[in-house]
Amino acid sequence: MPVNFFRRRWVWVAAALAGLAAGWVAAAARSPAPAPGRWVFRDDLGQRVALPGPPRRVACSGRDLCDLARALLGEEAVIVLPAGAEEQRLRESGAGLVVLPAVTRQPGLAARLRALGWPAATLRWRDVDQLPAAARRLAGWLNQPGRGQELAAAYRRRLDRVAAAVAGVPEAQRPVVVVLAWDQPPVWAQPGSPVATLVRRAGGRLPAEGRPGERAGGTGIAAWWHRPGSRWGGLARLDVPAGAGAGWQAGEEGWRALGHPGPVRVVTPLLTPVVPPGGPAVGTALYLPPAQLLGAGPAALEGLERLAAWLYPERLAFEGDPHRLVPLRVAP
Repeated sequence: MPVNFFRRRWVWVAAALAGLAAGWVAAAARSPAPAPGRWVFRDDLGQRVALPGPPRRVACSGRDLCDLARALLGEEAVIVLPAGAEEQRLRESGAGLVVLPAVTRQPGLAARLRALGWPAATLRWRDVDQLPAAARRLAGWLNQPGRGQELAAAYRRRLDRVAAAVAGVPEAQRPVVVVLAWDQPPVWAQPGSPVATLVRRAGGRLPAEGRPGERAGGTGIAAWWHRPGSRWGGLARLDVPAGAGAGWQAGEEGWRALGHPGPVRVVTPLLTPVVPPGGPAVGTALYLPPAQLLGAGPAALEGLERLAAWLYPERLAFEGDPHRLVPLRVAP
């Protein structure tokens, strides 16, 4: 067969391939851009979360978690979900992801939102020392790794500063700290409560466990604390997280039997605490807002610094607002 035949055949094949390539290019130019790649991660409960892309706006629940999200994304990109009206707020928010703490006021909220089609992730941490790692994990979910590393490093430096200031203090020289979470009846922290770790990291120690009183069960103690400005001071809800076992103890009998050694430091989220007789012989208590004393987020890190500086003013200076002391009154 003539050689020219093969040459003409290869020319024909090359022309056909060129035509096909041109058709593909033209079709690609006419078709819309491809959808962005899916953004997939697993949350702290092992749930797989799949999104069209990294979320630009997030909805969240819980003070600690929302504070952390705002630190990563800024105020405008974070929508706070009101308790009991989460679904309604979500429909209005345009959020690309819902981030929830491990414990919410509505058990099973994350699973219910996922069943309704909302992508929900759970971020879980318990202690302020776990805050840097929580910041890195959340930043990874939001595609903000650089900001997450920066924020985690800043949190770790502050934690290490407090740890270095109180390092080497003998156990016997650590001041005794009573965390009075509520006063009617008195509710105070014991080993096993989250705030016990905060006290320990600040260089304090809780009083020895007294006679068992009425102990809180469930996920928390629903209490009410006073605000100034009216006869009753106004009322605001305070949810005290309950730790495992004897994390919290309540009751006037247990308060009297506690046997407060002196001197004792009292820390409280109450602005006008009134306690029954038989408590510590002090006239004032350090006031820390609930998020600073009973939380584990960025506010609790400031609470740790405040508490450590109050216990060890010669070791650690606090450059923020002055400490607020409130009178600790004893009921007649």
